[in-house]
Amino acid sequence: MSKAVRTEDSPRRGALLRALSLAGLAAAKGAAAFATGSKALLSDACQSAADAAHAFAGLRNAQLPAAGSSGRASGGDAVTVALAALVMVAGLEAGLHALRTLAEGPDRTPGLEAAAVIALALALRGLLARVQPGGARPGFRRARNSQDLRSDVLASLAALAGILGANAGKWLGLPALFVLDPAAGILVAALVVRSGMRLALSALRSSEDAVLTDGFDVEMLKETVLRMDGVVAVDDLKVREHGHYVVADLVIRVNPRITVMEAHDIAARVRRHLTRRFLHVADAIVRVQPYEPCYPYKTNLQDEETPTLLQ
Repeated sequence: MSKAVRTEDSPRRGALLRALSLAGLAAAKGAAAFATGSKALLSDACQSAADAAHAFAGLRNAQLPAAGSSGRASGGDAVTVALAALVMVAGLEAGLHALRTLAEGPDRTPGLEAAAVIALALALRGLLARVQPGGARPGFRRARNSQDLRSDVLASLAALAGILGANAGKWLGLPALFVLDPAAGILVAALVVRSGMRLALSALRSSEDAVLTDGFDVEMLKETVLRMDGVVAVDDLKVREHGHYVVADLVIRVNPRITVMEAHDIAARVRRHLTRRFLHVADAIVRVQPYEPCYPYKTNLQDEETPTLLQ
């Protein structure tokens, strides 16, 4: 039992480690931005913070799976909206700071140290993209993280171009190019605000929009449930995205002559089996309905065994 619990918790630990790594990367960029005075690097730090917020929100939603048919926990929604608000405020503040510097006319460049920090951060971000939480299928992992990776890399490249352009103005004796650093900061800040809005919309949208249709084998889950004792049929099987994990939502049909306690036991066994058999399934919402079309029901009993209401 303890081995199974450790196996189920390992994907969550991997996701938590990835989220903490992204947060640490954002903090390092922010410290370097204040040390070098680069507005582009400051906005890029906010973008990395937005990426970390996406990771933390996904981890939070995976730990607070849907209840009933709502598809998403209200607690997870509140935390995600709060993270999105912080991301948008940080992006707006960084953009206004860069805009004030641009209006005043920058008289110096941030130096190549800021560019070196961004180059190192890009390399680390590439490593983090390869280290994904365990348990999820490869297609599902790529679909979930590719958009965050593109946004973060695009912001870093824009900031790097602004810093290098400003330093090129210093080398060439063209002070007019000093504006490239704050200009890149404004552009990246706009991407940060966009990331915050996307995070907020993902929390507020209907749970039906989170139903997965690609990169996940729903039929495999259905066949697994159908092979379980007591399950006559499976109806309305849906798989919903919750962070780096998924939640299965299904209706099983059972013999109408069994007791409520027996039906509840079958549903509990189905939920337990799915969450242990598939590590990327964080939870399973199993509803029980009587199977009515025809008799006899399928049975796993032999003729010589004592008959029972359970299949």
